[in-house]
Order: sequence, then C-alpha cells, then structure tokens
Amino acid sequence: MLLGQSGKVAQQEISLDLVAGRSDIDGGVEHGGLLVRLCDAVTLNQGNTAAEVRAEAIEAMGINSVVDAVAVIALFQMMNRVANATGTPLDEFMVAPGNAISTQIGSDDFNSRADTPDTRTDQAS
Repeated sequence: MLLGQSGKVAQQEISLDLVAGRSDIDGGVEHGGLLVRLCDAVTLNQGNTAAEVRAEAIEAMGINSVVDAVAVIALFQMMNRVANATGTPLDEFMVAPGNAISTQIGSDDFNSRADTPDTRTDQAS
C-alpha cells in the first residue's frame, strides 16, 4: 500500500506484478527487478546467489543504496517473523487491503502463510 501511495505522490505508475513474477519490468521502481532479486537472494538463502546479486546491486545502485535496501529487507522479515511467532493478528483496517495485496503478489503461497491466521471471509477457517 505504501509503495502505491509513494508512486502516486511521485506521479509514477507502480505495479506489483514484478513481485509476483508476472513481469520482468521494474514495476515503476528504479532498479525494481534487481531489488526483487536481491530480496529473494537474501531471504531464500540460495548459496552464493546473495553475494552475486549484492555485487550486481552495488555496481548498479551504489553501496549506500544497497545497505538501505538490505536493511529494509531484514526489517520486514524480522517484523513478519515476530508477528507470526507471537500470533499477532493483522489490524482490522489492514485486512481487506492486505488480502488484496496477498492475492496480487501471490504471497498466499509463501511458506510463512501456514502460520498466518486466515482473515478472508470467503474461506472457511
């Protein structure tokens, strides 16, 4: 949601299709494809892939931008792990937009989804 709002403020069209693997364009975000690959490499522990993608990102974006990007990746993963481990429910006002984004980016298939309470009213819990 915040990315979409940031795009509106910057008068840019932002697409989450890249995150869902339905596109190979940057999604309206500078270096978007590279950032998605960096996120996947860092979070999926794919051997040397993280080092290779990180080196490519440093070359393309500079070390400061890569440090910022990796810090955001780590922060989001930490917040999700804490929320999942403690069973923290999604705030009520985020249920509908969260479900829409989950569907759009395909995160219903993520491994962590198994530990996430189902908030969809059209599915049996």
